[in-house]
Amino acid sequence: MLLAPPKSLCIVAGEPSGDLHGSLLVAELKRRHPDWSIWGVGSDRMAAAGCELWQDAHGWAVMGFAEVFRSILKFRQRLHSLHREIKRRRPDGVILIDFPGFNLKLAGRVHADQIPVLYYIVPQLWAWGQGRIKIFQRCIDRAIVVFPFEKEFFKHYGVDAEWIGHPLVDLVRPSAAREVLRERFGVAPSQQLVALMPGVRVQDLNAHLPLFTETLKLIAETVPGVCGSVGVHRSLSETTTVLSEGPVPLSMTPDVYDLMAAADVVLTKTGTTTVECAILGTPMVTAYRTGAVNFAIAKSLVKVPYVAMPNLIAKRRIVPELVQSVATAAALAREVIALLEDDSARKTQVDGLAEVREKLGPPGAVQRGADVVERSLHGAG
Repeated sequence: MLLAPPKSLCIVAGEPSGDLHGSLLVAELKRRHPDWSIWGVGSDRMAAAGCELWQDAHGWAVMGFAEVFRSILKFRQRLHSLHREIKRRRPDGVILIDFPGFNLKLAGRVHADQIPVLYYIVPQLWAWGQGRIKIFQRCIDRAIVVFPFEKEFFKHYGVDAEWIGHPLVDLVRPSAAREVLRERFGVAPSQQLVALMPGVRVQDLNAHLPLFTETLKLIAETVPGVCGSVGVHRSLSETTTVLSEGPVPLSMTPDVYDLMAAADVVLTKTGTTTVECAILGTPMVTAYRTGAVNFAIAKSLVKVPYVAMPNLIAKRRIVPELVQSVATAAALAREVIALLEDDSARKTQVDGLAEVREKLGPPGAVQRGADVVERSLHGAG
């Protein structure tokens, strides 16, 4: 009996979160099928997991409509080049990870080449991009989704979608007990620690870090002995100024899960960090700021009542979310102080986060995702 030749897969992840999720999926597929050829666009984590990088995506990620517009020529050239490579190699399937501005255009081209297209970690069409659902209907053979309401959304539009749970449930783990971590971060028993999580992109950092440090100064005027630490992605740690000066002790660390687990409250940009905090059960206050043009466009497109993912998952306000002009240092400080000093408010949020954690599904999401990939490539179920 002739053995089937090993599969070839192209995976496309254009930003740090996609590189993380892609690396977990690559590692699981390589564990099952060491002979498969897995190549594509990603960064350090995907490469370490066994993906041959056709192009390193470091620096691909841009945030905001205006920034995307300025980069349109560069992305068009990347799109043409990658499509040519896919046509040349003819992989058995293409797996797209978030990054919708690029990946949805690529999906249309690859679908026309009659190559199966899977979308893993789908873009938030339910929030702002329902006009793009027709691309999913035409070009995506299967969507692999991580939130339960996403399956309902795609089913409504006739798109084949499988819910696997959220991969972060397995991944988000501190390296030690909370008391050990607090000692490691230099937090005295009498102190309270506020973690500042301004985001993983340079644009995020520039938009939120000054706001968050000003907020911490205001908190310190009310809460004696408060201290803070900034969690930054390793790729940004070298470009971030060490914030040792000022009235509040403030360190910086790339060990973000340890920091969130050790903190009394996390002050974070809306995004993936809010899901990570929910898994850890750490109370949070969320904020989001962007340029005026970006905000005006986003406001016209967004169709959901909340921007913080825990609130979207729970379908009610669990965590404070302050957006654009409302996201002032004074307003953020009031919300953080309430969680530091009001035991009832703190318990209410912690209980709500536990509910959100349950809705993220059981462990094993990446393994279930690999199951879907295998079935899809073999034309089953």
